[in-house]
Amino acid sequence: MHVILMGAQGSGKGTQAAILEPRLNLVKIATGDLFRAEIFSGSPLGNELKAILGRGDLVPDELTTNVVRGRISALVADREAGNPVAGALFDGYPRTDVQARSLDTILDELGERLTTVIEIVVPRDTLVERLSGRRVCAECGKVFHIVSNPAPAGNVCDNCGGRVIQREDDMPGPIARRLALYDQQTAPLLDYYRNLGLLEQVDGDRPVDAVTSAILTIVERRLTASGTV
Repeated sequence: MHVILMGAQGSGKGTQAAILEPRLNLVKIATGDLFRAEIFSGSPLGNELKAILGRGDLVPDELTTNVVRGRISALVADREAGNPVAGALFDGYPRTDVQARSLDTILDELGERLTTVIEIVVPRDTLVERLSGRRVCAECGKVFHIVSNPAPAGNVCDNCGGRVIQREDDMPGPIARRLALYDQQTAPLLDYYRNLGLLEQVDGDRPVDAVTSAILTIVERRLTASGTV
């Protein structure tokens, strides 16, 4: 079982992925997490990624696909070692047609297939509000929001004691650019997956629990239809 969560930045993909990962026994593959870990390491690659994301640009397809391929390979190795993981939950990948086709190739080589692709749909003004209010711990990556989940006094992370900051790509200029890039490069993937009969949509402008329930219903229906359960 492999599931892709799609939706513009701020649609709640990360929140839903964190909830669904243990519920579905999937390994979350989130390029954002992988990129931030590399940035935090201070490596040359991390510095390159920081510059790209700070401009509000997308990471090049080849670089992104190589990072994802490595994570899927690790998942397969875990399976071979006896870890009964059901599959992968992709959060924020693929973003472009090239990445989608690369993922098809990777899964095909491994004898795997996608179960479903779920788009979380949220109005644009809500997306901007969510993104501009987001704050992140510079040390552990824990996410806060100035309205719905504010950081403790002094902007000190209650998880690790690190400094809570506003990322460069969560500022107004980069937000507008990121959403425009989504419209241009990622939204067309919806047609690609719709034509494959894989696309489902859920209303993301609802409480978190309601969105989770809708996604679980879709996955269960898809698995039942395929004879997996």
